[in-house]
Amino acid sequence: MTTTSVVSSDGEGAAHAGGGAVTTANLDAQRRQAKQMVWLRFTIWLALSVLVGLAPTISEYLHGRQTAGAPHHSFWEWCSEAQLYPMAMSLVIASVGEALMQLMKEASAALVLVTVNNLVIMVFAAILSSSSDDENKIKEVVGQQSLIAFLVAVAGSGLCTLMCAKAAAAEETAR
Repeated sequence: MTTTSVVSSDGEGAAHAGGGAVTTANLDAQRRQAKQMVWLRFTIWLALSVLVGLAPTISEYLHGRQTAGAPHHSFWEWCSEAQLYPMAMSLVIASVGEALMQLMKEASAALVLVTVNNLVIMVFAAILSSSSDDENKIKEVVGQQSLIAFLVAVAGSGLCTLMCAKAAAAEETAR
């Protein structure tokens, strides 16, 4: 059986064979669309999970800057009051749930490794978060540790989200 590609006047390729094979142009278009969907899903995750999660902290910071007589904190003191530990834990939990749903469909050693890493981050953030409310805390140290935990959680959950989005796109393209 032979397959011939015919390009119509509008530039779209169409293959004609017994069952109608998909052309290279159609495959490329599907891959481009899948790649766009991966980045759209990642951008939505970034906007809704990270930026919206930080909105109260950013709002409090801006309010303090606009209020006369408000105490001005150092960057690390501000980080210590930003509730970054709970934010890190919520990002990680969401990504672990997404990873588990993807792993039920298809096993991936890399996704398992990222998920285990995210669980370790969550455990450390949970342990360290108890000291963030202590009256004897060293604000600079709490600020540094919470920012590190938050950034590692953003990286880990972002990587997990990206991996799951790529797997879903590959699954959709394979259909």
